[in-house]
Amino acid sequence: MRRFLSLPLLMALASWPGSLFALDCAALTDTDIPFALASEVTTRRAGEAPTTRLQQMQVFRKGGEVTTFTVDSPTIYLRTRGANSLFPVDAFYSTEPNDPRKWSYSIGPTVSLARGQAVSYSADVKSADGKLRLAARMTLELLESGTLELSGCRFKVLKYRRTLNGLADRHPVSNSEELTFVPALRTTLASILRTGDIEVVSSPTAISLDFKYIE
Repeated sequence: MRRFLSLPLLMALASWPGSLFALDCAALTDTDIPFALASEVTTRRAGEAPTTRLQQMQVFRKGGEVTTFTVDSPTIYLRTRGANSLFPVDAFYSTEPNDPRKWSYSIGPTVSLARGQAVSYSADVKSADGKLRLAARMTLELLESGTLELSGCRFKVLKYRRTLNGLADRHPVSNSEELTFVPALRTTLASILRTGDIEVVSSPTAISLDFKYIE
């Protein structure tokens, strides 16, 4: 395991006025160099005070594959792989190292969406031993396109709504998520997840090319 900067320190460095590190925006969008995204994640539950924590996402693009580490601490993270962040094909939780999981879909990750026209598909997740962990029906709808500015770089974004209804470990599960996706990065930079009376908002604060790998 490589040494990893604490998230508070990382956030401080990444958001330093004028930036300690020069960010090459063209290289970020026109090449496959890795990058890190710092975010604030705020959880709101009806009748309770909201809570906020810091999170880092490390993104590695190689050919047709994107590997993403969603990091809460040097030892607690989720690693996913896929053609883009909207369609992961495998997931590894550091807290469950003996149970890597595989995603499968009834459509491919290159599906084309027209604005306002939702696409419906099935999605399954299986454990390493073949146990079905999730069986769901999902819809993906393109809401709008626009731009997002972060750390001095401007990105073209697509905003999607994704809904999920099904069974997770035989228990009913249902949620809706708004996703701000950057095609040039093949990555989701912001999201709003709603499950029952719980809302989880992930807001990007900085993007950087200088970071310590988690693995």
